[in-house]
Amino acid sequence: MQLPFARLSSLLSQLEDIEVRDPPLLQVHKLEATKAVTARWFRSNRAAITELDVPGAVALLSTFLPERRTDRVYGIQAPTLCRVLSRGLNLSASRTKDLQAWREPSRGDLAACVERVLRAGGPPAAPPVVLSEVDDMLMALAGQCRFSGPAIISRIPPGSSEARDKLVGDIFKRLTAEEGKWLVRLILKNLAPVLVDEKLIIRSFHFLLPDLLRFQNDFEAALTLLKGPLLRGYPELPDRRSEALHRQSAAGALRPVVGVKVGRPAFHKAWSIDLCLKMAGSQEWVLERKYDGEYCEVHIDLSRSPNPAKCIKIFSKSGKESTQDRRGLHQTLVQSLRLGEADCKIERQAILLGELVVYSDKDRCILPFDKIRKHVWRSGVFLGNEQDSQAHAHEHLAIVFFDLLLLDDEVVMTRPVEERRVWLRELYTKMRGRAMGAEWKIVDFGDPGRAKKLLVQQFAASIAQRCEGLVLKPCGVPYFSLDPNPSGQMRSYVKLKKDYMAGLGDDADFAVIGASYNAQQALRCGISGIKWTNFHLGCLVNAAEAQRFDARPVYKLVHTIQQEACIPKPILQSLNTLGARSARPYDPTSAPFSLQVANYVKIDVVFDTPLVLEVLGSGYDKPASCGFYMLRHARVKKLHQDRSWKDCVSFQELQERAAAARDQPAESESQETRKWLEKLTSRLKSRLESEGTITPRSRRTATPTTTESAFMTASRQADVATRTSPPSSRLRSRTQCVRQPTKCDRGKLNGRTLAEGQPANTNGLHGHPAETPCPPRKRRRIGDVERASSSDPKRVRRASVCGEKNVAPLADITNQALGRSPLRRQLAGRQEKPVHSASRRYCPGLRKQSRVPPHECGAGSACAFANSVIYLAPCIATTPNITEDLLPNHSAVITSELLHWDRDSDAHPAMRDTVSESQAYPDMRKIILVEAKRVQVVQDVLQQVVGLNNGRLKERIDVYDWRVLEECSGHDKGPEAVKEHFVGATMFDDTEMRRIFVSAIPDLCV
Repeated sequence: MQLPFARLSSLLSQLEDIEVRDPPLLQVHKLEATKAVTARWFRSNRAAITELDVPGAVALLSTFLPERRTDRVYGIQAPTLCRVLSRGLNLSASRTKDLQAWREPSRGDLAACVERVLRAGGPPAAPPVVLSEVDDMLMALAGQCRFSGPAIISRIPPGSSEARDKLVGDIFKRLTAEEGKWLVRLILKNLAPVLVDEKLIIRSFHFLLPDLLRFQNDFEAALTLLKGPLLRGYPELPDRRSEALHRQSAAGALRPVVGVKVGRPAFHKAWSIDLCLKMAGSQEWVLERKYDGEYCEVHIDLSRSPNPAKCIKIFSKSGKESTQDRRGLHQTLVQSLRLGEADCKIERQAILLGELVVYSDKDRCILPFDKIRKHVWRSGVFLGNEQDSQAHAHEHLAIVFFDLLLLDDEVVMTRPVEERRVWLRELYTKMRGRAMGAEWKIVDFGDPGRAKKLLVQQFAASIAQRCEGLVLKPCGVPYFSLDPNPSGQMRSYVKLKKDYMAGLGDDADFAVIGASYNAQQALRCGISGIKWTNFHLGCLVNAAEAQRFDARPVYKLVHTIQQEACIPKPILQSLNTLGARSARPYDPTSAPFSLQVANYVKIDVVFDTPLVLEVLGSGYDKPASCGFYMLRHARVKKLHQDRSWKDCVSFQELQERAAAARDQPAESESQETRKWLEKLTSRLKSRLESEGTITPRSRRTATPTTTESAFMTASRQADVATRTSPPSSRLRSRTQCVRQPTKCDRGKLNGRTLAEGQPANTNGLHGHPAETPCPPRKRRRIGDVERASSSDPKRVRRASVCGEKNVAPLADITNQALGRSPLRRQLAGRQEKPVHSASRRYCPGLRKQSRVPPHECGAGSACAFANSVIYLAPCIATTPNITEDLLPNHSAVITSELLHWDRDSDAHPAMRDTVSESQAYPDMRKIILVEAKRVQVVQDVLQQVVGLNNGRLKERIDVYDWRVLEECSGHDKGPEAVKEHFVGATMFDDTEMRRIFVSAIPDLCV
């Protein structure tokens, strides 16, 4: 049965009506309407869809999801298509002018212009166009472009431009205006303003299709299996209760096939270290270094040819076959995998994953990403390397393996990542500078303190080695999982890159010297009446002359930034509003400045007064066909109206920044790693502000303390060296190595901190040993939860606090929920035990607050100051805001001397007729209020507290920042609710028989 193209156009038009509705729908309502319209369309056309054969079903999905057909490249953009349609439809001059109106703002895109032209031309010719005819036309267009997939080029014979124009014209003459609009967008591979929900379309077609595309990421291969004898009997959309049973029954048919690209797991971006820890939860994860290269999926099929090099097929990240384009890697793969040799571990077939990089034998390191285009073809030609130097003899392609999905009949992708890495290690032979494995390390996030230290340390080391960052992969989880996840365990991968984090990416201020309009992007932005969508960034070439002597500025255009995903919508609106004040059509002879620009760049207007944009990027690289460096993946961060174009980065300064960022560090690897550790720890101070001693109302004036990185000290660490056995034994084993670092380890920190579970004498990627000193066990704040197994006493460790020996850290005192230490039980008991005042006797050295609010925080109150005695640090003891405004709201007792809390008061001189508070008011909470920003004063007070009763005072004393009073003004905030103001607490170590202070602030030592 033939499916009319008009039916598909009707669904796309309904989705367009939802997108462009005025007034617009809320996002949640928009999603609901989109689901309802899509479900209704598939339900009404279910009979026709079921009768489609494999080519027809492929055509249907290719129409709704044209971006997935990476093998189809038409080589036609809007200007070319406009000319083709003008010739193919035999348009007159006036109608051609109407067709070209898409170049003007507010006239719509080319598809909208085609719709108007076709509607004005009368009814279409007969017969109506069916889906198969549209798909055949698109296949013919793709066959004439050399950048299409090899299978399409070999299937479609080449044709002339006249034949192309006639083919397109014949189809468009039989289309209605609505159908012509969507076919234009289909040829341009941009259905804007409609953004089709890929998951919704695929699942609506068949409930098993999403799972099939994971294992065989190709429409034709997946649909052939779906309509084959194994899966033909399954219903398209079963009810929810039976769907799980059907999926479990069909799981045996889901497996990868050599020659068909495998899908990729879902990735989540971690915008901060704390968010990454939150995503990780309490499970074990593999920390894997992400190298800056191109994704490679290597398929080996030894039955294809006796020549091992012809048994290799390589797919790129987009899914396009690029075997011949990456021919420089073939010999490396043959030698590393020992293809054709007697000791080759691959008997028939295999699928491996890796990262293609360029390695320099001279520098003995991986080169930046932009070097790849000098060594990799693009459909048989080199692109974008006109301004690059020639490839040197010491530079060559290399591959970094990081996963194994299939080995002969064993579907390895169903095994956990830690097992797959062990199998992978046995499969290939390392070749220095040509074939190597991505460094990885298993980290247990059930221990948050240690996991955070390891995560930050490995992340800093990866940046120091000029890698992109880290990829976190959950342990115990297969590459794809079809089972339900009732426990909510994280199964997706997590990407951690420096440009994801505020303050760590590379940024600079650029002058916006001009703008241009793109009709298709204007539809995407959702702003009516927009004038410009693309903005051109320039750097002054003569910055010194222009700033000092008011010489005519000379700009070099370094980048064109597009609104789609690169400019936030509010900034795009501001750029259009502010730019209209000084915009003029671009004319090189009358422009207010000289402009060095490539001929292919289209500029509609220039600005007399350039605007200033702060642009963020992920490192620097050399753009295609350019001889200079620019921020990579540039996107707009801010629009600065208070800055002048003279304050922007100059061209020379931009190149100097790029050279400094790309070059290998002048200092040693350990120094570079340490520098990034300091940056990361400074970023983590935001967590201290939210959980430490600074209140939300005081953050604007608070000054964060400067901390020495806790990662520079040494402590114990257990590393898992081997998770599973190689394929030969098929047995799982686990080896735990415990290492006690020394003080000398402080200077040994380097970028080689990720281990691949290999022996210590194995060299890593850059020729250095793979093992490095383990990071320390960091002291943690109260409020953090550290998990440990009661059956694993090794988790309960003793550590030093502020340089003192044999004193348990805060985490071991308070946060080990299942621990057995008496110190933990003491603190837990103190925190949970209700405090009741016994007999209150008069004490001349103490004073009761005169003003008590109507709801007093007395016995039984939830207030943190109920039944408490408070001592004010000397620096705030006379502050009126505290003593006259905040404290009178509580019924707490205030003591003027710390000696009042001394049980051994007879050992001190008589203080008038004052009786010791500890004897007069037993069992009352003792609280000290301090100014946390004055570290020295706080340390002096804490020294006195620790010395009370000759260091043997067993009662707990809590220390808070005074701003906690602002938080507790309503008497409804208990101790748990004010942890963000907590400074620390005193504890009594029964094993040492002495008092200690455990700080919640990293650099506060007593």
